[in-house]
Amino acid sequence: MKFKNTFSTKQASSIFFIIIGFFLLSVKPQEAYGLLRMISILIIILSVYFFWNESVRRYKILVPYKKNNYDSKAEKEIAAYFKRKNIIYNHHPNIKVPKTFWIFTLPFLNITLEPDFFLPEFNVFIEYWGLIENKDYKEKSYKFKKKLYKENDLELISLYPKNIKNLDFDFTSKLLEIMKEREGNSRVWR
Repeated sequence: MKFKNTFSTKQASSIFFIIIGFFLLSVKPQEAYGLLRMISILIIILSVYFFWNESVRRYKILVPYKKNNYDSKAEKEIAAYFKRKNIIYNHHPNIKVPKTFWIFTLPFLNITLEPDFFLPEFNVFIEYWGLIENKDYKEKSYKFKKKLYKENDLELISLYPKNIKNLDFDFTSKLLEIMKEREGNSRVWR
């Protein structure tokens, strides 16, 4: 994913505080020199930590997509549809979600999800379930991935082989449902 700015606001403020920390280290007042030195070192360490965390977060959200490496003909059609409609998309991004055991989130253990598409403008993931008719696939991969999306509050549009014939209507209506849920407007139209 390409970001508009090289640095986020958090990263820019971290750089600012790193500069302030080094400036405070260079100043040598007569009184309370040890305390000022400890505070400035603490500011530098925390700023570097926050800069690193934000950098990892930005990279962790989306690793650049693999260009023209579609898994199926239908995936290629979906990508062509997005290009026709000028919808910005990322193909096969890597998303790291925390692993849960029962009701507990396990720290430092992540599961890497690789959805088919991510739409950064809408903050929506798209999965094309082309092998949904296969019982092994449905039991293992389909249910597991759907559960991960739900547990991590990731909004997902599921597309099936039947949706490819009428992709424009099906995709738009599913996206509209997500937008209505976000706005709290879940009226059913007659």
